[in-house]
Amino acid sequence: MSTTPSAPVLRGSGGAVLRYEADSVTLRRGDEEIRIPLQAVRDVIPDRRAVTVELRAPAGGTPLTHRIDGVGEAAAGLFAMAVGTALAALPEPDPSFDGASLVTTVSLRTPRPPGPSVSTGEKAKGIAWLLLALGPGLVTLIVTGVLVVMHGDAGMLILAVPMGLLTVFLNLASAVAAERTLQMWLLPRRGITVVAVRTSPYGKSGNYEYTDPSGQTHSYCRDAYASQIEISYHPDRPGSPIGVYPPSTRVAATIGTLLLWVVTAGLIFLAMMAATE
Repeated sequence: MSTTPSAPVLRGSGGAVLRYEADSVTLRRGDEEIRIPLQAVRDVIPDRRAVTVELRAPAGGTPLTHRIDGVGEAAAGLFAMAVGTALAALPEPDPSFDGASLVTTVSLRTPRPPGPSVSTGEKAKGIAWLLLALGPGLVTLIVTGVLVVMHGDAGMLILAVPMGLLTVFLNLASAVAAERTLQMWLLPRRGITVVAVRTSPYGKSGNYEYTDPSGQTHSYCRDAYASQIEISYHPDRPGSPIGVYPPSTRVAATIGTLLLWVVTAGLIFLAMMAATE
């Protein structure tokens, strides 16, 4: 029966943990763990409330060390005794042996799941949409304010600023309406069309669910009395569907979008004209 005491687990400052098990010494610090095989260790040196693990180095070389501070003094002595007993049973290595070559560092940080890749074309479309949605309105707000101040009539800012903000809002609303109307025409022809089943109680506004090819279930809310409706989505964006509407509804949506753009353009024109007078 062995009389060698079991090596205690040393817990030091900063959350560092030093342990000896399975013929290796491991030092965990932060989000990484240093694994040192026993044959790479030359000595374990206790120093009151600290323990230093010294690695074997080639003849004439400077040995590398790993240190843990803030441990219990008695536990440090027991740890060094247990590891030292195990080291004494190992054969003496070649003088040219470098223990650092056996040491490995393992990251304990959980890698982030890979996000969906965004192609250059999709980035360009996103930038173009943003410019279309906010560009004219913001330019109108800034230019109108600058022109009013340059004309020396700062009191007109009381009218220019609200008009500019309204222009920005109408510009954004026009872009959103245009994007939705475009999807109403394109997705039923070029996307994936499926049947969504109603899951909410009967009424005008209903919640519908459908399943994409990967097996994931999505929800879609629409004002409809039907127990089932058709929806369409882009193959790369199954969670962003659009309802399938009759041609008359799509034509009405297109006319409404054009009128909204006309109002937006008219307001931009009036704001610029008022600022330059």
